[in-house]
Amino acid sequence: MNEKTHWLQSPNKNYLGHWDLPESNEMLVTIESAKWEEVKNPINNKSEVKRVVRFQDKGIKPLICNQTNAQSIVNSTGVRFMEDSKGAVICLFLSSIIDRRTKENVDCIRIKKEASITAEILETLYQLKKDKVNESQKVSIERIIIESEKPSYQKVYTYLNKL
Repeated sequence: MNEKTHWLQSPNKNYLGHWDLPESNEMLVTIESAKWEEVKNPINNKSEVKRVVRFQDKGIKPLICNQTNAQSIVNSTGVRFMEDSKGAVICLFLSSIIDRRTKENVDCIRIKKEASITAEILETLYQLKKDKVNESQKVSIERIIIESEKPSYQKVYTYLNKL
């Protein structure tokens, strides 16, 4: 995590913001839970119900997940329901959007629709889910990883994330 204070850092330090991403501007995380929660705005003290994603990774704050990021989670993991997302691995990255009010470019967190899957990422996810994979699938997955069969990475990644 970045130890410097970003100029645009939010006063709500309980949730992940783009300023929390590492200097590489990309971070692979594992979902612990996703559910609707009441979130208090520290500026006006009003509460709203928001979709919040919490992570298994130590030291990573929860993410208030908007509709765009929610759709990206579905697209990248194949997991359609929030309650089924525990253990799904997603890739957060720094992006920018045009602010509707100010018409300025502003930084934001986005979720890769298709994660840049490497053998290391696949191996890590496989180790997390290995106990849920049947024996014949284990042989296939291990062969794909060992032989670096890159065209199969996305399919295996999606399969493992659904377990």
